[in-house]
Amino acid sequence: MASLPTKTALLRKYRRPLVVAVHLTLVIVVYWVAFLLRYDFRVSTLPAGLILKSLLLLLAARVLAMGLFHLFQGLWRYVSVKDIWQIIKASSLGSLVFVPTAWAVFGPGQIPVSIFFMDWAGNILALGGVRIAGLLARETLGLGRPRAEGGKHLLIIGAGDAGAVLCREAQEHPERGYLPIGFIDDAPWKADASVHGVPVLGSREALARIVTERHVETIFIAIPSATREQMRGMVEACRATGLPFTTLPAIPSILDGRVGIDMLRKVDITDLLGRAPVELDRKGIGAYLLGKRILVTGAAGSIGGELARQIAAFRPELLVLVDRAENPLFFFEDEFHRTFPGQPFVAEVRDVCDLPGIGQLLEAHRPHLVFHAAAHKHVPLMERTPAEAVRNNVLGTHNLARASQRYGVEKLVLISTDKAVKPTSVMGATKRIAEMLLQAMDQQGSTRLVAVRFGNVLGSNASVVPIFQEQIARGGPVTVTHPDARRYFMTIPEAAQLVLQAGAIGSGGEIFVLDMGQPVRILDLARELISLAGLVPEKDVKIVFTGLRPGEKLTEELALEGEDLLPTSHPKLRVVRESPPADDMEERIVQLIARLPQLSPEGVKEEIRHLVPEYTLAAQASVWDG
Repeated sequence: MASLPTKTALLRKYRRPLVVAVHLTLVIVVYWVAFLLRYDFRVSTLPAGLILKSLLLLLAARVLAMGLFHLFQGLWRYVSVKDIWQIIKASSLGSLVFVPTAWAVFGPGQIPVSIFFMDWAGNILALGGVRIAGLLARETLGLGRPRAEGGKHLLIIGAGDAGAVLCREAQEHPERGYLPIGFIDDAPWKADASVHGVPVLGSREALARIVTERHVETIFIAIPSATREQMRGMVEACRATGLPFTTLPAIPSILDGRVGIDMLRKVDITDLLGRAPVELDRKGIGAYLLGKRILVTGAAGSIGGELARQIAAFRPELLVLVDRAENPLFFFEDEFHRTFPGQPFVAEVRDVCDLPGIGQLLEAHRPHLVFHAAAHKHVPLMERTPAEAVRNNVLGTHNLARASQRYGVEKLVLISTDKAVKPTSVMGATKRIAEMLLQAMDQQGSTRLVAVRFGNVLGSNASVVPIFQEQIARGGPVTVTHPDARRYFMTIPEAAQLVLQAGAIGSGGEIFVLDMGQPVRILDLARELISLAGLVPEKDVKIVFTGLRPGEKLTEELALEGEDLLPTSHPKLRVVRESPPADDMEERIVQLIARLPQLSPEGVKEEIRHLVPEYTLAAQASVWDG
């Protein structure tokens, strides 16, 4: 006798013919039963010849309809309302084809009208019933799934859609080692309810008691839409139990809305600084990106890379990934091959400061859209090498804008920064010049030039979060510039999504400002990261104040005095209303670029001040003395 694995392999090999055979058998049985009901089960009175002849027409109509609605392809272990709806549509279409055909072939009245109705309804019941029966057998007998042995007792916080999906996945795949034993949910109306047979045991206040009574071994936090305050409360409650706990990414990180156990990860600072989910105009963005050739500069960086990932989800015709950093681009190219196997793309090492090279690139690929994320962004480094900041951030933007206008790019979107507002750093000032440059050039051709201004992104390369994490891993101390230093923060996915949204609605010449929420005190950020590492601030890891570095200021701003932030069609986007730049702005910028080799660092800063009058030198680094 064949072993169980052999039988399973045979079933998989011949699954499609078996599924078709089951469907055809049910069609035949339902049709015969309809006649039996119509003739009160008097077999001798059945018109057997008519039944057999008309059955051939019925089978043809049913097979056609079931094929069109993919009834032969679904997995019966997963049955949903959508599957039942497909069955209803397929049965209705089959009947609509069969009834007039039968009347045309056999004549009206030969087949009683009641037969048609009973056959239609019976077909829906039979096809739906066999799927539900298969699901019940799988649930009751555990057919087709490995046996759970020693699964960890799992408690899920959040009895909503995400929690239900995680519970179901754990039940469907016990080989993952989880046994759901209950939910925690603060909604009173969910008390004593159950999800997939797993009870809601209480609210968060009862977490400690439930963990002890139910011998919980691990916790999933399944509320991707949680606010900062909600997540902070859940993390504190979980941490108090001493058990391992994981969470799902915030909703902005889940592009397609799907969740699963594989997406669970440790709680990080992005969860505790969580913001309201971004509601995108996906239809508008899709129309803007679908089928387009799109170029992203700085593609191996944090923002450029996330832009490329999110653009790929909208199925562009081609993605051109550009960066002058060879090694990061090499690794990003490999990641892109694995993550988006069907997406056409090319990765090229290019320098935006090389105008001929950029021109060749745009001529070769003729992109419709350009997202310009390449930039020098580190404030202290640019203070020491201001000429390089001007060359990369200003000349690079000028080259890309000129090439875009020459080769018919529809729109160029510049990634700017809140440090461009009343800049105290060379980096911020050069970004402000780049904004003014695009405004000055916007009317020179058909290419629409747009800038998007936002603050710090959590977890970007060499930003404060990974620096703090590295310091914590070494045992400290964690270095903070000043106890009152505050910065605007947002997550990388959220920033990238809003850049795409701004690009979709921008008509040219605008400077968009993202809604950054409330600024976060850097000292609080350091304390949160220490606590997330399971340590106690000031006890296990010291915090040391080092003083503001050259070019830094205590707080950042999103708009200049006198600038109005006007609403747009998206609630998290504002547009700056300001006076247009001087007519000779581009000419003056080009002259600065030409004089760079002859200027000293202080001379470069003085020239920048002529272009950006609000640029002021920040105080030099000084240790905070309390």
